[in-house]
Parts: sequence; structure tokens; C-alpha cells
Amino acid sequence: MAVSMWLSWQDQVSLSITDGEAIVSAPGARLSLRSLGPEILAAMQRLTPPGEQEENLEDSILESGSVDSLARWFYHVDQFRQRGLVRRSLHADGKRLVTLEHLRPSAAALSRDTGANGSRPAEGDRVRPDGSSITGQSSIVGQSSTNGPSSIIGDTARQAFILSRFAFVRRKQREFVLESPLAPVRVILHDQLAMSVIAALSTPATVSDVVDRTGGLSPGIVSAFLAILGDAGMIDNVNSEVDSPSSNFDFGDKRTLESWEFHDLMFHSRSRRGRSDGQFGGTYRFDDQPPPPAFKVSDATDWHELYRPDLDQLERDDPPYALVQNRRRSIREYAAQPISRRQLGEFLYRVARVTRVWLAEAPSPPGSSTMDFAARPYPAAGGLHELEFYLIVNACQDLPNGLYHYDVQNHRLGRVSGPTRETELLLLDGATSANMSSEILQVQIVLAARFARLAWKYESIAYSLILKDVGVVYQTMYLAATAMGLAPCGLGCGDSDLFARAAGLNYFVESSVGEFLLGSKK
Repeated sequence: MAVSMWLSWQDQVSLSITDGEAIVSAPGARLSLRSLGPEILAAMQRLTPPGEQEENLEDSILESGSVDSLARWFYHVDQFRQRGLVRRSLHADGKRLVTLEHLRPSAAALSRDTGANGSRPAEGDRVRPDGSSITGQSSIVGQSSTNGPSSIIGDTARQAFILSRFAFVRRKQREFVLESPLAPVRVILHDQLAMSVIAALSTPATVSDVVDRTGGLSPGIVSAFLAILGDAGMIDNVNSEVDSPSSNFDFGDKRTLESWEFHDLMFHSRSRRGRSDGQFGGTYRFDDQPPPPAFKVSDATDWHELYRPDLDQLERDDPPYALVQNRRRSIREYAAQPISRRQLGEFLYRVARVTRVWLAEAPSPPGSSTMDFAARPYPAAGGLHELEFYLIVNACQDLPNGLYHYDVQNHRLGRVSGPTRETELLLLDGATSANMSSEILQVQIVLAARFARLAWKYESIAYSLILKDVGVVYQTMYLAATAMGLAPCGLGCGDSDLFARAAGLNYFVESSVGEFLLGSKK
């Protein structure tokens, strides 16, 4: 099979040429290159998808220009890669098998390279004769990869490689893509033969091993494919002390990544800028649908009104904030007399009641939508307050045991169910987390998130914001309990599936994200 590498612009990239100046534009990126030779301008025009074979581009530049022109071409291609403007594809017998594309950096990162508008070098940058800037940033894919497939194989054909434990395959539109939180790149798998190579790397494999396991690919194709996976940081050298040694990314030795589990690193990389090209922040991506309401409609019918404390008296009688903050502790021992319904009412009033309700226009890109807001005593992302408070009561004066939902609008508890096998298991789970006996637990507070409330506005960071809100509520509950002389204890984990069954909730609509124990102080 004939093997070749092709170079093309990535999606949504446009090229305009005026008086020898080339402007390459994409969403969030703009690169202006001046004083370019006609051979380089002609090569750039040939990058319109599906692009051109790299060897042909280089030959045409040498024919029309010089070795210096080719060096300039390599430099510009490297700049395009750093900005996520070009992609490289592996072709076999004219058929595209796999493509390596770079996730486009944020506008802020680009502005450090090319100035605020992307058209001029930033202050302090050195300038090439053609006017483009040199920032000292290392190439995402090394210069060796510019001149044909960069070989991670070479004279190491006997070395064994394995798919990185951080790499994963998912469907993106109508194609499979291979991604990893280790690097800001994406490998598109266009053919089932490409998928077979990934499957072949589930265990250590040399080039010849992969050839045998795929049963249809030549050693040349496999070597080129592994070169792409190596450049992308998707494979590890089994015998190396360094993770993904073939890659142009610096991962350090294996100990650097030992502490990271796949889901932790994946969540971290995809909910922060830098290693994701997805939309980010308040994009109002579901503006074509009505915004989720501020208040949940409860199905409870058995309501228990709660005590409302006098806020003016609390302001006069509460201990000083510095004293409360200094005395805050996790307490796992309770008094013989359990917490009272009055105390529970005051605690929830301090922590979670609605303080103000209003309507506001959400400035979403397609237009504007009216959204309702309900402020609480604690801050929340976007003022959306997506968290719901549930209480599993095991011992409370004047309140029957069972599972309750707190009606934040009317300051009352709605009984969802009496004690069940599920609530018993939830109490046992909470007690185990706190290294306590479930028999002595008094009240376990479960925080559940209505995901759509936050996801309606925020993209990529919605779940990250939910967890931040949980932390804010934890601190608020700790301080309120300390001021009241109660025994608080935040828990690190809980069983969301079990809680969904106990409360009769759809796991994907509203799910538990935090647990907190509360009782009378011994």
C-alpha cells in the first residue's frame, strides 16, 4: 500500500490574500503573515480541504523557491499547528485512515502570541523578516514531523507500545475520535482498519504485532499510524520510565501521572480552558427551550411547617464571626437528646431559605429569555441555585422519621416517604463515611442538583460549578451549626443511585452531589 501524509486547514479556517499579506482566520484565532513569497502563498491556498500531500507541497516550494523558502514553510506550518489551524491525515492507497488535529487554544493564549487582535506580534516578541512573531513556544508536533511522517519507530521497531490509560474513543457526529486529557489534540478514526489498530494496542505490541493483529495493514501504514499516535501522546512505550515518550508533550516520568485517575484528569481538563475546543462558559446553548424554574415542584403531600427565627435577634445574640469560624469542627458525637424540630427549622432558615425572588432577562446569544431567580443566604454560580435540600431524619424531636424535601420557598418540610430500606442504607453509607454507627445518626442532609438549571446557561463547566456550589453550602452549614451549638459533619461521598431510588428521582435529571450530617452537640 502507498502511504502518504496530507496537510489541510481545519474546519472553519479561512484564508485571504491581499498584496502579499496572508490572513488566516478561525473562531477565536487570527494570524497575519506578511512579506510571503509566491511559492508559500500558493502552498497555503492548496490547504483547502481535503488539502494536499505534504511531499507535493514541499516539492513545489523547492521548485519555485529555495531551501530557505522550505524552511520558512516549515516554520509557518508549525505556527498553524500551535494555533489549531491545520490537520494532518494519513492516507493509504488514496484512502484516508486517520487524522490528527489540534484543539484550538483560547483567545487569551493566542493574544499572548500574536497581540490582542492576532494581527501583530505582542510587545517584546522577536520578529521574523516576514513580520510574523516568534514567542519561543515549542512546537506541538516536532519539526521532524513536518517532513513526512515523524517516526517514533525508526530503529526502535522492536519496541512495544500500548494505548495510554488516559486515551478514550467516543463518537463525534458520524466519526469515532480518540482523545486524551494529556494533550490538546484529537485523532479522528475514519476507517474500521484504524479502529483495529486501536484495539490491537490494548496490550503491548510491536509494529509486527499490530500488523498481525489487524490482518490488513502493511508495516509502513502501521509505522506511520503509530507515529501519529505518538505525536498525539496516545501511546506509551512499555519499556520506558517516561509516559508517552514518543510524544512531543512533556508528561514527565511515570510518577508524575500516578496520582491521576482517568476520570479525575478528564474532568479537570475538560472543565478548564487549555485542553478543550468545546464552547465554554455562559453560552445559553438551550435557549430554544424554556429555562428551568427556580423552584422545584414537589410531589409531597404531608407538610411540616418549620420555625422561623427572628433575624434581628440572631444578629444581636449570635457569637462573633471570628469565634464561629475558629470553633468550626466536624463533630461525630451527639447528645442523648436529639436535635429538635425547632433547631432544624432555624438551621434551614439560616442556610437555605429564599431571601428574594425576581425575574430577569438572560442575555443569550439568539435573543433574550426571561428567567426566574431566587436568592439564598449562600452565593451560587450565576445566581441559579440549582441545589435541592433533602433530609433523612433518623432522630429528631417532634418530627417523624423518614425522607423529607425542604421547600425553600415556603420554609417547610414535605415528607417524601417514611423509613425505607433505601433510607436505612443511605444512613449506613453516611455513617460508614464518618466512621460512626448508623444507629446514633440524627439527621443526614442530602444535596441534590437539578443539572438542567445550570446546564441551560453554562457549557463545559456546569458540573464543575455544581461542585463549587456544594462546597459553598458545606461551609455555610458548618458556620450556622457552629453558631447554633449543633454538631455538623460534611461527608466526602455518597451513593447517588441509591438516593435516586429512595427519592423516586431520575438519576440524570436530579441527583445527589453532597451529604452532610447534623445532630445535637454532646
